[in-house]
Amino acid sequence: MRIDLRKLAALALTMGAVVSLYALVVRPWFLSWGATEAEQTRALPGDEIAPGSRSTTRAVTIAARPDEVWLWVAQLGQDRAGFYSYEILEDLAGCEMPRGTEILPGAQEWRPGDSLWMYPPEKLDGLGSAPLLAMVPGRALAFGTWRAATAHDRPPEGSWAFVVEPAGAEATRLLVRSRATAPPSVFGRAFDHGFFEPAHFVMERRMMEGIRGLAEGRPAPSRAAETAEVLVWAGMVAVFVWGVVAVLRRKRWAVPLAVSGASAIGFQVLTLAQPPVLASGVLLAVLAGSLLRGAVQRRLSVPAAVPATG
Repeated sequence: MRIDLRKLAALALTMGAVVSLYALVVRPWFLSWGATEAEQTRALPGDEIAPGSRSTTRAVTIAARPDEVWLWVAQLGQDRAGFYSYEILEDLAGCEMPRGTEILPGAQEWRPGDSLWMYPPEKLDGLGSAPLLAMVPGRALAFGTWRAATAHDRPPEGSWAFVVEPAGAEATRLLVRSRATAPPSVFGRAFDHGFFEPAHFVMERRMMEGIRGLAEGRPAPSRAAETAEVLVWAGMVAVFVWGVVAVLRRKRWAVPLAVSGASAIGFQVLTLAQPPVLASGVLLAVLAGSLLRGAVQRRLSVPAAVPATG
């Protein structure tokens, strides 16, 4: 029992350190990813949709003219060119997302009453959309948002705005601002901070990087590369679980404890920083190899049974 308590205490301290790193360093970084302090604090089109709510602003510089970038921004939506993000994850969630890799002339115009669709209209009772509530032609689109499964018959609880601004003769700043009211419950805030916010950033960052790549004339990542990246993320989760189980079961548990902490941090790095899939795979292989080596050594150290003699 004493050993079990030591293991549980060690796991708790390790996970506490990981959570603290996330709360103090990682979360503040991704809430304002790429945006300057001035961009985070100044008013942008769409702020009036949900006044008084908290906001996050992210930005990326694109080596293309604003009018060229706008063509890609203007065709966002499930019923247009998709979101240039992780299509495999969107489809797993039932979004049936198209994979836009070229300009669609018929998907460029927006009018009052139009909606940004995240799901097909026939799904989720038609709630998988955000209505267009503010627009600056050629510069900004801003949509009203609600929490999941909330009817759209009351004022929006938040907003999602896409703003294109010149950044020199042949460059553009793409800013994406999300505004939302804080959840009323402690559980809701914990869910927001620990799951929704990082998950939203994972998809939004890939979207912004996708727009940048396409506007700069680079090909979109293949579906095979995207699938490999997501599989490596899943592998990192599996290594984390393996590490925790190994801590609880093995007599020598220092290495599994280190691997469980490293894999928890590694998952944040892989999903939020989105390094090249080859580098991600190497990191996964190193951590998995550390656990596998310990398992092999453990089996080799077990003495063979001595046959009975008559």
